[in-house]
Amino acid sequence: MNTHSFARTRVIRLRRGQSVALVCGFTLVTRRITLRPGQFVVATCDGSPRTIIVGCRSFRREIRIRLRIGERLIIRCHS
Repeated sequence: MNTHSFARTRVIRLRRGQSVALVCGFTLVTRRITLRPGQFVVATCDGSPRTIIVGCRSFRREIRIRLRIGERLIIRCHS
């Protein structure tokens, strides 16, 4: 599993069974989400104007998530 902070805007495409962690500041709370093929997450962090987009194989159905400082989001692509 790779870990990414909100240092820059990026787009990440996951394949079946892969996962990624997004960190907003220092980790205090961990949230998890599992995407189905075609779903993607648009994540923002309260402390940063940058956006990270993570898709599961393709980008068709959007889910928006706003992380607060101290949160980590683990995103997994459904196998």
